[in-house]
Amino acid sequence: MERIKATIAALTGSAIGIGCLLCGTVGWAYWMWMAIKLGSFAMFFVGLLGPLGVIAGILGLWSLIFGAPLWLLHLFG
Repeated sequence: MERIKATIAALTGSAIGIGCLLCGTVGWAYWMWMAIKLGSFAMFFVGLLGPLGVIAGILGLWSLIFGAPLWLLHLFG
């Protein structure tokens, strides 16, 4: 029984991890697309920087789902 619980826990953790990676990748791609569409080199550069790329992915996913925040458009647009 313990082995079944461990297998289910491992599969659930893997599924959640893969889902987070996919969401982050989609958000990052949308961020880069917005940077190109807005013509903002600074926004594009932020998306390419390592640790800031994670933040760009989160903000990109937020922008894809709810629309780009005005502060983001004013900062980079």
